[in-house]
Amino acid sequence: MAAKLLILVGERDESKRAHAAMETSIKLFGAEVGYELPYQWIRTDAIGLQDSLTAASGIWCAPGSPYASTVGALAAIKCARERGIPFLGTCGGFQHALMEYAQNVLHCPAAHQELEPGVESPLIAKLSCSLMGAKSKVMIKAESRYSELMGSAEAIEEFNCNYGVAPRFQDLFEGADLEFVAHDEVGQPRVFWHRAHPFFAGSLFQPERRAFSGAIHPLVYSLLERT
Repeated sequence: MAAKLLILVGERDESKRAHAAMETSIKLFGAEVGYELPYQWIRTDAIGLQDSLTAASGIWCAPGSPYASTVGALAAIKCARERGIPFLGTCGGFQHALMEYAQNVLHCPAAHQELEPGVESPLIAKLSCSLMGAKSKVMIKAESRYSELMGSAEAIEEFNCNYGVAPRFQDLFEGADLEFVAHDEVGQPRVFWHRAHPFFAGSLFQPERRAFSGAIHPLVYSLLERT
């Protein structure tokens, strides 16, 4: 059996609770399954200088954008998507995964307003209502793989983000393999799932934070289980 290695993409920062929560989730998973899942943080500006993702059996694109290298983050996401590597993008990882898919699959411009404040019609735009440190209800699409995973029609999730999909671009993903499978109460996409990939998902909330209560979010558990 090939060695397991979960790559955490991002600039690890001890002051970011989400980063600590990611590591706590991995430790909780190890305690539950009886083996330690190896993981390694790789900075986005180190991706592309060498094939640092060769050994990855799973890739988790962490919260914490803007990243040191947008190009590096997008390259890691593309690697996971094209090679069939289990992938999860949370918060900033969710946003950049949509950018990568829009650029390379849908062949559409995919600007991020945080990175290009003056750009017209950004794919990722500042939310009209900030979700920094908030908890909010997420409505889950019936009969989707995500609903099967969660086993419910809704959930209360913890957010820490200011940016999301611009409303005018939500229809861009209609009929694509990457679909939105959960929304908030006003219709803003909160979870995507790639139908043609073994496991390629993202959330605009931070499921890793559930580890602080001693539990592993099903979305995170699914990534770790498949890595």
